[in-house]
Amino acid sequence: MMAEALIKSGLAEEPENDSSPQLASVDERMRYVLTCLKQENSLKRAYDYVWIMRYINEEHITGMGVYFYSVKSFRDYVTQYLGITDVAGLSTLSRYYSSGKGNHPEWTFTDTKDATERLRRLNVAKRFSVIWLHE
Repeated sequence: MMAEALIKSGLAEEPENDSSPQLASVDERMRYVLTCLKQENSLKRAYDYVWIMRYINEEHITGMGVYFYSVKSFRDYVTQYLGITDVAGLSTLSRYYSSGKGNHPEWTFTDTKDATERLRRLNVAKRFSVIWLHE
C-alpha cells in the first residue's frame, strides 16, 4: 500500500532491475521483518519501533525506497497499513526519537547514560537490517 501511494504521489518509482526489493513487496517485507523482531523479542519496548524509523531514514538500506517525514507518518504506516498494534503512542515515539543524536552506529541518547541500553537500541536497528537484507 505504501509503495503504491509513493508511486502515485511521484515520490518513488518502480525499480528497474531485480537487485532491489520490488516496491509492491516492501509492505509485506516490512511486516515480515517486524514480526520476526517481535517473535525473537528484539522489540522489548513499545517505543523500540522508533529506532527502526531512525535507521531507515538514515538510508542505511540501499534500494529500500522508503523515508518517513515524521514520527506520525511512521506510526500510521506501522499501525494502519501493517496492522501492528503494540506500538507506543505518538508522544512517546516522538520523545524517544528526539532523544537520539548522530548516525548509526554512533547514536547517542539524551534520555539515558546506560551503555547497555544504548547498545540494545543500536542492536534493534542492526537486527532489522540483517533480517531485511537476508530474508
